[in-house]
Amino acid sequence: MTTYTSAQATQAEAAAKVNEELRKQMVEVQQQLAQWTSQQKQHIDSTVLQAQRTLENDKENQRQAEQKLQLLKADDEALQNRLRAEERKVEELRVELERLHTQEKLLPPEQQRLAKSLEQQRQLLAQRELAYQQCQLQKETRLSELGKGCSTYQRLLSLEFERMGDERLRLVFTNLDARAPSRAFSFQVYVDALDKYHIENCEPALPNLPALTDTLNQTNDFSTFVRAVRREFKRSTT
Repeated sequence: MTTYTSAQATQAEAAAKVNEELRKQMVEVQQQLAQWTSQQKQHIDSTVLQAQRTLENDKENQRQAEQKLQLLKADDEALQNRLRAEERKVEELRVELERLHTQEKLLPPEQQRLAKSLEQQRQLLAQRELAYQQCQLQKETRLSELGKGCSTYQRLLSLEFERMGDERLRLVFTNLDARAPSRAFSFQVYVDALDKYHIENCEPALPNLPALTDTLNQTNDFSTFVRAVRREFKRSTT
C-alpha cells in the first residue's frame, strides 16, 4: 500500500512539473504574441499615417496647380486686352502716316518738315510694331502654358472667363459660399488705350474695389488683383 502511494506521489509530482513547464511556455507564447501584435499595430498605424500625409500633400499640390492655372488664364486675358490696345495704336499710326504722305504730295513747300515728321512717325510705328510683336510672343507663350494644364484641371476650376464683346472680360467665381457653392461672384474688366484697367459690374459690390483697382493700375499685377478680389468675395459670405 505504501509503495503504491509513493508511485502516485511521483506521478503527481511529474505531472505538476509538466503542467508548470506548459504554463511557462504558454506565458512565453502569450508574451511573444502580445509583442508581435503590438509591433503589427504600430506598423499599421505608421503606414496609415504615411498614407494620410501623402494624400494631404497630393491635395495641396493639386490646389496649387489649379491656382496657378487660374492665374495664367487671367494673365492671358489681360495680355490679350493689351494686345488689342496696341493694335489700335498701330492702326492709328498707319492712318497718320497715310495722312502725312498725302500732305507731302500736296504741299511741296512743307516737304522737308513733313519728311521729318514722317520719319519720326515711321520710327514710332516701328517701335509700336516691335512692342506688338513682343506682346504677341508673350501671348503665345501664355497660351502654351495654359494648354499644358487645361485638360487636367478644367473641371476642377472655380473661376471661369467670359468674353463680353471685343473689349471686356468677365471673371466668374464659384465655390466661395459654403451655403451655396454654385453662387456666382463676378466682375468685368477692360483696358483702355492708355493701358489703364477699369473694373465694372462687380456683383456683389465690394466697398474697397476702387482701392484694389488703384493698386492694380500702380503695380500692373493682374494675378494679385484677382486673388485679392476673390478674398473679398469670400469675406462677404461670412
